[in-house]
Amino acid sequence: MPRKFFRRLTPNRHRIVSQPFLKPVAQFLGDPNIWHLNRRSVSGGVALGLFLAFIPLPGQMLMAAAGAIVMRVNIALAVAMVWVTNPITLPPLLWIAYQIGALLTGASLDPPTGESGAMSIGYAMSQLPYIWLPLGTGLLTLSFISSLLGFAVIRLLWRLHLTLHKRRRRAQRFLRLRQFQRDQNRHDD
Repeated sequence: MPRKFFRRLTPNRHRIVSQPFLKPVAQFLGDPNIWHLNRRSVSGGVALGLFLAFIPLPGQMLMAAAGAIVMRVNIALAVAMVWVTNPITLPPLLWIAYQIGALLTGASLDPPTGESGAMSIGYAMSQLPYIWLPLGTGLLTLSFISSLLGFAVIRLLWRLHLTLHKRRRRAQRFLRLRQFQRDQNRHDD
């Protein structure tokens, strides 16, 4: 993947470390390895962030930052990828996670009954003792799958970018060599 693209998205390490409220952890955030933009750190940061995005715990961004420091992967990407699950995407993702978990555990949710017969937050909360296992199973499954897919896609795209870059350079070298040979032939005549 082009480093320029990721450099535009990631914050400046020195500006982050100089923030007064981050002084207690500045020694950890100052490590240049967690800000590098190479294949390992970018793919690891994406994988870590996607894994934590589907774990329904408070403080996901802090966990992503701490995990990035420990694993020495790109901290900015790890924290950013946690936002895959946000207030807009969360309801459909929870439904998909429940469906995957129900498929894996064999559980089923009784359809809502009552006046409107519609799904509501109150109904979902009343069913929580029955849906926690399939929901948790589905969330963990989504967490592992998205993490592995994110890692593999970044690695694949990075490799593809390098291959195309090498081909372009080889073609340019070939064209320069041909031009040089033509110029030599003209001078020899």
